[in-house]
Amino acid sequence: MIWFILFTILVFILRTLFMIIGNRKEHSKNKFLYNQKSLHFISVVVPARNEEINIENCIRNIMKSNYPKDKFEIIAINDRSTDNTLSILQNLAVEFPNLKILNIKNDSEKNNLKGKPGALHQGILSSKGEIIMMTDADCQVNPNWISTIEQRFSNPEIGLVPSYTIINDKNIFDKLQALEWVYMHTMARAGVGNNNPLGCYGNNLSIRRTVYDKIGGYPNIKFSVTEDLALLKAVFKSGYRINYVCDYNSTVTTVPCHTFNEYILQHKRWAVGGIDLGKDAVYFVFTSTMIWLGLLTSILISNQYLFFAVIFTRILCDFFVLKPVLKILKKEKLLLWILPSIIFFMIMEIIIPPLLLDRKIIWKGQTFK
Repeated sequence: MIWFILFTILVFILRTLFMIIGNRKEHSKNKFLYNQKSLHFISVVVPARNEEINIENCIRNIMKSNYPKDKFEIIAINDRSTDNTLSILQNLAVEFPNLKILNIKNDSEKNNLKGKPGALHQGILSSKGEIIMMTDADCQVNPNWISTIEQRFSNPEIGLVPSYTIINDKNIFDKLQALEWVYMHTMARAGVGNNNPLGCYGNNLSIRRTVYDKIGGYPNIKFSVTEDLALLKAVFKSGYRINYVCDYNSTVTTVPCHTFNEYILQHKRWAVGGIDLGKDAVYFVFTSTMIWLGLLTSILISNQYLFFAVIFTRILCDFFVLKPVLKILKKEKLLLWILPSIIFFMIMEIIIPPLLLDRKIIWKGQTFK
């Protein structure tokens, strides 16, 4: 039984090495020659469904970007909202000439593309940018966000650029989510570095317009409740390079889930979308399960030393993964929460998989199967 516990430790160490090596490879892409005189025109696409609380702050925040105002536009899509989202956008358009509004009244106006992909596609079709940058209505962007991401596209081989979204953390639950988002981003970045894309976050995702057109956009991509992963995979399969950026200046900040039920629904949506990863999803679940099996086996044989060895391995591995990234993102204080976060993550790794027995997803008042 001891050999099995040692095996579970080895499995998690190998997962950690995968992440460290992949992130180092991705970091090596960071330096590109950049011609300041040839700025791309940027279209920032912001889908909004019933976002009257957030949309004004989001648009005003993007407008404060230090990128030349005559070199970017914002395409805000009111996606069948039943609140005051549209009227707020219309008032903002009077103030900001480079804000363009699309008002979608029904699914037929999205070429019957379901959910967020339909809204994004219509926004992209209406844009004039060489680079399409996407974020969500409940987000705030770093003032250097546009300029930092735009630099990555100075390499003509780059087709898609994901980057980090960080959580505005105020309480304990927020901090746990903040660490989780950084960890998941870092795993996704490692996947890209290792030529095996595992995911990204659609609220900080950018694509070259010619690449979007060549792959046929969302109409040519199988529908997924995680449309960001679907786009990432489509670009990768088409042979274009991806640069997953870890840079404080390219960050987007979003709000955390406020209730545990909201958190569960969010993670169920991510898990359902993650099924499309196939064997890679199985491997991730396998590596997480091994830690639990190691702990349970050490309890069965009453070996407290091996029990703490398994716990220590998980803490140390996650620490080595998170520390350099949190330093770059200027969120180093979150390392103080690594122990409670690991306990929380391990519990969630048990709760989430059974939810996949029912793949119905409820999101933004919409039901997807």
